[in-house]
Amino acid sequence: MSAREQILGKMEALEPVNHPGNFKGASEDFDFRASLEVVGAHVVSLEELENIFPGRRRYEKTMDGLSLAEVEVLEIDGEFGVAENGAIWLTEEAMPHRVAPFICQHLVINVSKIVPNMHAAYADLKKPNSSFGLFLAGPSKTADIEQSLVIGAHGARSLTVVIRA
Repeated sequence: MSAREQILGKMEALEPVNHPGNFKGASEDFDFRASLEVVGAHVVSLEELENIFPGRRRYEKTMDGLSLAEVEVLEIDGEFGVAENGAIWLTEEAMPHRVAPFICQHLVINVSKIVPNMHAAYADLKKPNSSFGLFLAGPSKTADIEQSLVIGAHGARSLTVVIRA
């Protein structure tokens, strides 16, 4: 048995310790809308969305992500949202191309299922149904050492979320 296998074997035999860094039993009392607003997203009703982006449309699957370079508004469906941090799980099947959420100017995501925290999210992901997926939280943003926050620096300039029942 190699040293690596010995170390991993000892680690697997350990019992989890319940301390503040271990989120076992963490609160499920999170507000998805508030978490989205903290990360710079806008949460709107379907009626409000019609007024904000009346010309939005869905795009067909494409093999060439560059064909989406001129997309102003992209609307896609998220598989589920995470109330704890405002992240939304996106799969390849819901996007015209993997680059789509990052190349459009404004991203609209419809979400109908919300899980309380990342532990519940990863429990759902144990049943993979896609070859590609990602958690997206808010519009693109970056900050420099002068503490200047820039929204839309290297991806969608805005994220609008519609929570559907």
